[in-house]
Amino acid sequence: MEWLESMHRIRALKLELARMDPRRGMPIAPPSGASAAEITGVERRLGMPLPPSYRELLSRHDGWPQLFAGASLLGVRALARGSYMDIGRMVLEHCEGQEARGACERDAAPKTVRGRYGARSALVPFGIDAAAETVFAWDPEARAPDGELEIILWTNDLGLRLAGFAELLDMVKEMLAAELDDRRQRAAAQRDLTPRPRAVVAPRSRARAVAVPLTPAPRAFARSALTG
Repeated sequence: MEWLESMHRIRALKLELARMDPRRGMPIAPPSGASAAEITGVERRLGMPLPPSYRELLSRHDGWPQLFAGASLLGVRALARGSYMDIGRMVLEHCEGQEARGACERDAAPKTVRGRYGARSALVPFGIDAAAETVFAWDPEARAPDGELEIILWTNDLGLRLAGFAELLDMVKEMLAAELDDRRQRAAAQRDLTPRPRAVVAPRSRARAVAVPLTPAPRAFARSALTG
């Protein structure tokens, strides 16, 4: 499963970034998976089958904390309860309204938000951050033959359409890898700019070394009258 390998890679990149900057905090381990009955209940609540990749994700991990820009992938309770989804829809409708108004002004045509962007009214949020600034949402109107759904990503009032869950994870991987590479380059540049301490060299003495014998040389006997 390509998407599962991507999730493992994303977690590894986040761990490496946390080691370089402890202020980021360590990534939160995802919870254990949901039951098949819980996942089926979510599909009944949504009135549509989940994309196969997300269904498999929920069976392994019931959501994923802080995947991208603080936004977490929702688990079965959040998806079934709908509270986060209602907030996500409010954000999407606000963003859609701004985009539609801008488009109408450019086109100089009296088109309503629903008339121009009515197909987006059924977007299903499945990821959101605590401040509701980043939202992931499925577009049920754009389902591929393999059952995957296109994804709308809204972050900082910028919208992006992705082909599916795998492309979303690839984008997160690329952004984390780019951030890690940038931090490594800055750390290397900082090391190069840091002055290195000079080696301490002992001063040379002007005194000349003199060889001193370890044992004194034997004295010559003085000749005397006794020795002849």
